[in-house]
Amino acid sequence: MVFRSLVIALFISVFGFSGELPVNIQVKFIKIIAGSVGIPSVACKDSSMATELRAIGISVDNSSKVVYVSTDSELAQVKGKFVIVTRLELLPKGGAIAIVEEGGKPAIYLHMGNIAASGVTLSDTILKIGKRL
Repeated sequence: MVFRSLVIALFISVFGFSGELPVNIQVKFIKIIAGSVGIPSVACKDSSMATELRAIGISVDNSSKVVYVSTDSELAQVKGKFVIVTRLELLPKGGAIAIVEEGGKPAIYLHMGNIAASGVTLSDTILKIGKRL
């Protein structure tokens, strides 16, 4: 696991990922992903993101199987859930799917081990467009 984290960190530094997408883009992807797994709600501690999620019709429910996190400390508190993260380096730490900006465009990265551990089944569409680590 440590080796995988080092490889991902090296991959990020070499290819220069620019980081997080604007919130209005993130919420659209979260809505698509949550819909694709058949779960109409998302757990989210970030109040501004929760407001944006509600604004586009996503229920915010702290008991949801789908969780949005943006920090290491939030991620450390989540176990056994399908975790959507905003930074690629959070995938090996427990994130299932990362929504990031890559070369000025949105990109989706998948951590297949963490997806399987969550017990959530992704749609074939998400599996096809997502890049696997």
